[in-house]
Amino acid sequence: MKRVSATIVIGCLVLSLNLSTATAAVKPGTTCKKLGQISTSAEIKYTCIKSGKKLVWNKGVGTKGSSPTSPASSSPNAGATPSSSCPTPLLQTPVDLSKVTSILYPGQERGGNYKAHGGFGFDNATDNLVTVKIPLNGKITRVVRYREMGEIQYLFEFDGNCGVSFRFDHLRKLTPKFEAVVNAFPIKEDTRTDPVSPPVAVTVGEVIATEVGFLNNVSVDFGVYDMRQKNEASKDPAWASAHSQYPADSYGICWLNSLPQADSLAVKLLPSRDGKNGQTSDYCK
Repeated sequence: MKRVSATIVIGCLVLSLNLSTATAAVKPGTTCKKLGQISTSAEIKYTCIKSGKKLVWNKGVGTKGSSPTSPASSSPNAGATPSSSCPTPLLQTPVDLSKVTSILYPGQERGGNYKAHGGFGFDNATDNLVTVKIPLNGKITRVVRYREMGEIQYLFEFDGNCGVSFRFDHLRKLTPKFEAVVNAFPIKEDTRTDPVSPPVAVTVGEVIATEVGFLNNVSVDFGVYDMRQKNEASKDPAWASAHSQYPADSYGICWLNSLPQADSLAVKLLPSRDGKNGQTSDYCK
């Protein structure tokens, strides 16, 4: 009888431990134990990724029941009405390419999540001093300031005046105008964005940030979405079904093709910053 009672007690303890592990709150940037491990907390699915020499939880993606502004591939609404025609070239290059050493390609899986955005890497940088400029006239529509790996990061989303939207993430130090916009909102532990109402106008060439990235990882994310029409990748029914939870994926574009001609050629000669997927992209063909 004592043996049976002991077995029941041990079984209850094991079950209790398993339940507490499954339901424990996960915070982006905190340590995890197994690469690729997945945990869901507050309707956000987190994946254990490698950052430097450590295993940490990533920023997470929303599950089906979460806010439509889930961290992965969030973007402005497709219903935005263009107020002007788009320029040629579409974009002005947002960073100094002489400092860029690698490119993150838009339209590929990275860190266990699909990324409609790409980015610029500054692997030779000895500090975080990188100037980021607005590439297209538009307005700020959504923002978030959040904590990741113990550092504050900023994410901005913009609706372009001509129906093309864009976003920056991993901005580190903002200029006063943009700092004032985001400081109206609390610091979060995830990247679910807050709406800016009324939207704030921005002009091409305006400096949004003077520092980017983390102390030991200098890079900035950049995504562009042509909300006037869906992209070629979305015409594949299987692809469209797999990406139905994140409408922005169907509007992402290969912004490398939309920079001034010389800059477009230059970025395509740079290596990919993602060692696993390289230059593989659903958008850049």
